[in-house]
Amino acid sequence: RHFPSSQLCFAYGSKIFHQAGNLPTADTMTDLIFVPRDSYAWHRENMERNARHYSGSMRIMGGEGVARFQESCAAYCVFNPYVEVEGVLLKYGVISEHHLYQDLERWDTMYVAGRLHKPVMFLHQDPSFQDQYLKLNLRSALHAAIILLPERFSALQLFCVISHLSYAGDVRMKLGGENPNKVRNIVEPNLTHFTSLYEEVITESPFLERTDYGYLARPRNHRTLRQLHKMVPHKLLAVDPDNLDGPDNRAFRFDRNVDPAFQLYRKVASGDLRFFDEEIRKCVRTASILQPIRGFITAGPLKSARYSLAKFAKSRQGKKGRRKEETLPAVVDKERPMTDEYTEMYARNMVLRNPVERMNLVILLVFCGGFSIYVSVRFGS
Repeated sequence: RHFPSSQLCFAYGSKIFHQAGNLPTADTMTDLIFVPRDSYAWHRENMERNARHYSGSMRIMGGEGVARFQESCAAYCVFNPYVEVEGVLLKYGVISEHHLYQDLERWDTMYVAGRLHKPVMFLHQDPSFQDQYLKLNLRSALHAAIILLPERFSALQLFCVISHLSYAGDVRMKLGGENPNKVRNIVEPNLTHFTSLYEEVITESPFLERTDYGYLARPRNHRTLRQLHKMVPHKLLAVDPDNLDGPDNRAFRFDRNVDPAFQLYRKVASGDLRFFDEEIRKCVRTASILQPIRGFITAGPLKSARYSLAKFAKSRQGKKGRRKEETLPAVVDKERPMTDEYTEMYARNMVLRNPVERMNLVILLVFCGGFSIYVSVRFGS
């Protein structure tokens, strides 16, 4: 009754599903996502009901302006943090039904699709909502993990890799804005919830067999990868034949006289996961850079600073805790360690490639964040 109606609403995060080493405090928010069919109508009504939820600059824009801002965001999603409703502290996001379907199907940004790779609590689902997209997203995550994993793996390994997909390429992991142990902290206490969530798609998959140890995947060869390609978003294993010498493909040295798809399947089958790894990173990278910057405008400078400080505090606490996740794949099961190549792939995901790249990103974030603060203060906070 506090919010306009939507096609789907779900809660997620540490307040709903316990995360190891992350005890809720008075500042811990309950995370919600609303999925309206019409974002313009939703924000107009919500602005009338809950204008105080929005920052000063958003209130000046009005419901129409907020919706236009949302539709122009990299992830097509805006958030209002530190909102108190009946004594409960909330952070809620809004994404249109159309853009959610796109993200679930194609992993355009994996910004919301990645949250739905993990257990969530559905609070409302309209009968007209097409939940086959939710299942498609789970199926894609499962089969992407199968490509990344060795032939034998445990349930813990499987769900850690699935959970990590939406953090690969996320600048927050690289700049200390997230707990470096976040994936393990999510999966270990919620293994039962993950098992229940993926039970159906695992049972239906022709690429997995249950064993006493955990799971046995089909041998990774050219034929298997061609079939697996149909089970994940197409772009993850797609090579543009007209751009074989482009900056994205030059390092892979594709032969113009051989079908590039065949070459890529052969490389992945041999354990060279660089192309697949980079395509997953691309899904996440842009939105992970732009969304925090836009958050200065949507939430206002004070709430944004409060939220960022809380994130950095969690990150520092995680670094003082147990081992970092750079070595996650090698330590999830001491008796059956994963391959060195696989460990190295995840290590690349956890650090920027060189100090210059790190510094350029910091400069960009500081400049854009400062500009966003100016806009928020100029038009009201």
